[in-house]
Amino acid sequence: MAQAVLFPTNMMRLLYLSLVSIPLVGCYGGERRETGECPAGETCSDLTPTGLDFIGNRLIGELLLSGPRPTAIGGTQAVALEYDRGDGVDVALDLPFTADDDGGIGVKVDSTTGSQVIVRGAGSRTNYLRILDSDGFLMDRKELTGAALETIELVPADFENVPAGLEIAFATGPRQFGIALYGDVQTSSGPRLERLIDTSMELSLAGSTREAWDTLEINATAGTSTLSVTAGDKPAATMDFIVVDHADSVAVQAGEPSTIAPNTSESICFTALSGGRYVAGLTWTYVIDGASPITKGNDALTRNCISVSTQKTTGTVTVQATAGGQSTAMALTVGMARTTGELTPAAGEPKTRALSHATATAGDRASM
Repeated sequence: MAQAVLFPTNMMRLLYLSLVSIPLVGCYGGERRETGECPAGETCSDLTPTGLDFIGNRLIGELLLSGPRPTAIGGTQAVALEYDRGDGVDVALDLPFTADDDGGIGVKVDSTTGSQVIVRGAGSRTNYLRILDSDGFLMDRKELTGAALETIELVPADFENVPAGLEIAFATGPRQFGIALYGDVQTSSGPRLERLIDTSMELSLAGSTREAWDTLEINATAGTSTLSVTAGDKPAATMDFIVVDHADSVAVQAGEPSTIAPNTSESICFTALSGGRYVAGLTWTYVIDGASPITKGNDALTRNCISVSTQKTTGTVTVQATAGGQSTAMALTVGMARTTGELTPAAGEPKTRALSHATATAGDRASM
């Protein structure tokens, strides 16, 4: 069984982790950049009147850069600093600076290199990263957070819509996939599950190459191999990396619409299963009302979803989906009101609506 490594937790936590929370993409402007004012109690530098941007490491499955995500305790993150020299264009900070971690209860300054500050997770707390000019005046500051690593998951590299709670197998062929780290981040309203960063994470999978701090690429062949992950302050964890060359079944995901209004569109998502796992990386082919097939492969976002539109005013619109050697079909009733179909999921498929991988993705979970 493909397991991941979950650090000790209770059953409600396991259920929560299986559903996966929506990670929040933070703004990367520092406090001075965001407010346009010098923070209370600080003396600010004239060299950066509009403050700084603090840019964190990109996560697999995100289209945009974000403000620094929480750093796994024991792990590292590279925070890139940028500023506006006065022409409205942000550039890498090219002025002398020092970095202060304000006591480092959440993250500590590990080192600086060029315009980057390397921070290390120190505790499940939050503290300021303060950037000072050569006279000790504040260029800008931003609160950064450390959090304990609790869960590791495997996730597809593209934006497939994976039903909540399903573990993942990967299709054969050239394949990129990610290793997602999760932990509870302490907030004023209580803990919140979020993706974590550890750029010092160690990964080992035979035949793979490292494409980014959280991304591996492999020419996947059918079978099961072992992925070793060492992240944060946890011991090495092993996870099954499962590759299949077919699907056992294809089904409409639970909660998809059963009606479609004329001159509108609906997105319909499907699930391909093998051994009870969602198969990521398949090529999908769709036929809508007998029209020419539409193929969505490695270059397509949300390959397991198709947008359907119609100019009909009555009747039905049929949608056939094929992947991994299996097919299924469904019919949308043409009507004025959108309703959610009470579709029966395939065996092993959850009855909850999946979160888009653009925000979060379920996968093999490793507990430490």
